[in-house]
Amino acid sequence: MTTPPNKNNRTFVVNGSQVNKSTDPTTQAALAKYQFLYSLAGLVLGLASIIGGIYLFIQGVNGATDWSLKLLGSESNIVQAAPGAILFVVGLFMVFVTRYKYKHIVAK
Repeated sequence: MTTPPNKNNRTFVVNGSQVNKSTDPTTQAALAKYQFLYSLAGLVLGLASIIGGIYLFIQGVNGATDWSLKLLGSESNIVQAAPGAILFVVGLFMVFVTRYKYKHIVAK
């Protein structure tokens, strides 16, 4: 059973913040700041993974890795990939998932 939304209800999404416009401005600033820090950390770690993957690929690190992922109706298959390629894809995923999203919503 869900509770009906009310005027003071605030919504927080995993990779983004959705805040009611009537929320206290200091709370909005704090949420925006922490969302920015989360996004910046994800960007730094993702770029480190991407650069690490490129480095491994250039150095010629050998190996074979199979990747099969099914999530929420989406499917990803990577067959016989080098470790650098896997690290590169993981880095791209991290950058995409942690991108900055902050949005005002209107209470219903």
